[in-house]
Amino acid sequence: MIFGNINAPDSWQFLLSRPAWKTAFDWLKTITPATAPGIQRLQGDEIHANIHGYATLPPDQCRFESHCHYVDIQYCITGGEIIDWQLTSTLNPDGPFNADKDLQFYAPVPSQCSMRMTPGTFAIFFPSDAHAPKRSDGIHSDVFKLVIKIDVALTIGPQ
Repeated sequence: MIFGNINAPDSWQFLLSRPAWKTAFDWLKTITPATAPGIQRLQGDEIHANIHGYATLPPDQCRFESHCHYVDIQYCITGGEIIDWQLTSTLNPDGPFNADKDLQFYAPVPSQCSMRMTPGTFAIFFPSDAHAPKRSDGIHSDVFKLVIKIDVALTIGPQ
């Protein structure tokens, strides 16, 4: 897991040697509060983004999830939320893996780490990182955000 801010390049510039990260961050720097919701294909199915918003929820209504085939970059545009984090190896699956959605949910547990997402912040979640978004930060009732999905094969290994 990596936590950073788009306005603090030292938190993410080291990733730019890989073309997939460069594609994602170059696009991410163009996002404004006026960006329209919807799916954006940055590189076909290999790199795509979902721009959306929702009302945040109490912690007991937020589920840990992870993905096997994609890395998530979750980025806050406006509003705010808390995203909880935990290693997948410390959790028990809650139902079968949904291959069509590349999604595994986990049985509830207290979080080991919580990130306060405010405009400009991002969190990167790898397949070993379970994350529980949507949690109310106690300040904002909703969040407008995006999630960039990058095929994990483009983020690791030889270039």
